[in-house]
Amino acid sequence: MATLRRSSRAKALNRLTNSVFLLPLLLILAVFLVFPLVSGLLISFHRTNGMSTGEFVYLENYAEALFRDGIFGQALRNTLIFTAGAIVLQTGTGLFLAILISEVHRGRLIYRMVFFAPVVLSMVAVGFVWLWIYAPYFGILSNVLNALGVAEIYYGVLGGQNTALAGIMGAFLWRWSGFNTVIYLAGMQSISNEYYEAARIDGANGFQRFWYITWPLLLPQTYIIVLLTTMGTLKIFDFMWIMTEGGPNHATETVATYIYVTAFRFFRVGYGSAMAFILFAVVLIVTLLEVRVLRRRVDEHTR
Repeated sequence: MATLRRSSRAKALNRLTNSVFLLPLLLILAVFLVFPLVSGLLISFHRTNGMSTGEFVYLENYAEALFRDGIFGQALRNTLIFTAGAIVLQTGTGLFLAILISEVHRGRLIYRMVFFAPVVLSMVAVGFVWLWIYAPYFGILSNVLNALGVAEIYYGVLGGQNTALAGIMGAFLWRWSGFNTVIYLAGMQSISNEYYEAARIDGANGFQRFWYITWPLLLPQTYIIVLLTTMGTLKIFDFMWIMTEGGPNHATETVATYIYVTAFRFFRVGYGSAMAFILFAVVLIVTLLEVRVLRRRVDEHTR
């Protein structure tokens, strides 16, 4: 009995010690995460006047954003289109580059470094570089088209409502495709060569080996890439703001850029907070759906 009592006391002391060491972290989370989150939620139910809390309007801000604000609807569509395009293009490009590099026997490390180099650059630097590339008169793309004698068809990618979002997506793809390439390369190196040797003996061609061996065994890496891309692009702000500030005519407006303009330029902080929580709900719903679908596929192919 005495031994049991000492053991229970030791366990209680360990729990108390762990709680004491966790207390500073919990306080930091409360101050910098929980308190701003709760404050923002409360502000979203008010019609703010500048930075001061105004009249309590219940769900009026949410109703305005979802049903009456056409710019918010366009911003949400742009965000979802950009996210879908980024998922497809980045996943496909990363996988394609990884397959090409995996076939290289000399200088593979150099290729990795070259494709991964844009990832370590800041988004601000990449944005300004691509602004220079897309510049209508002195940009690299304009000069190349001028040298080819077809400059008259180019009016500036970022200046057209139908091309601006695609132009930013191209710059974003250049920035992040190397990251996905490295992840896929690591996954391909973990696949045993015995699978491919057995497939060759059975007469499988290159595409069949990819479709029935490589792709299913790379689903865990695809799962990670899709989740990271989704969470990053649904709340994208810096790239859009640096390159177009949401223009022209809201063609590249995202929910994040519209929240910034609404809250800090027009000082409608309550309305901006409501849009922020709508964006939070969208990110949460989309991410949970992807987790459910992709995890099921991963489990089916890794059993």
